[in-house]
Order: sequence, then C-alpha cells, then structure tokens
Amino acid sequence: MSWVPYGNSSDVLAGQIVSFERDDLELVIWRSAAGRLCAMDARCPHEWSHFGAEGVIDGDEIVCTAHFWRFDHGGHGTKLNVKGRRDDKADVAVFAVRESGGAIELDLPD
Repeated sequence: MSWVPYGNSSDVLAGQIVSFERDDLELVIWRSAAGRLCAMDARCPHEWSHFGAEGVIDGDEIVCTAHFWRFDHGGHGTKLNVKGRRDDKADVAVFAVRESGGAIELDLPD
C-alpha cells in the first residue's frame, strides 16, 4: 500500500461524492454532512450501481439510491425497513484516506 494524491481538500465538500479511478480501481471519495472524509469502492455490492451516479449523502452515510442500501465510514452496509429497523447487508471495501497540508491522499494497493 502507498499514499496516492487525489487533489485539494476543497475538491470534496461536505455532502459531496466524487469519483476517482486508478489502474483497475473505481473509487468514490465523499464527505459526511459534518465533513468527515471517506474513500471506498465506487460500486454498491447489491446490484453494482455506481455511487458517483446513484449515491447521496445522508448525515454520516452514503446511500445508494437504486435500492437505498446505506454504508457508514467503515463500509458496513445496512438497509432501513419500513418500520425503521436496520437490517445488515453486504459491506463495501474502504480505503484509508487523510488530509495533509490541504491535500487529500489515499492509501491504495501498489
């Protein structure tokens, strides 16, 4: 694994999702409504929808709008049922991400 530059911290605002590709990896970088940064696989494990096109931020989670699976910063997947219960779903891979000197960097496989 090695730290790879993405861009400036200001390139990903609170509540925003951006797509990032490197070699054979498709990723999204997103910020929660409170500003916490996350990097993860770009595809929902349910039916492979791309978070960059079909994702929205809801508080501290990214939500796939195709079927409303939700993922936290650790990649844990859940879905709210009609009565408000959270049911566990498949997880999505996350990657370490940091901000240093006003820049975003991701720890990706070599």
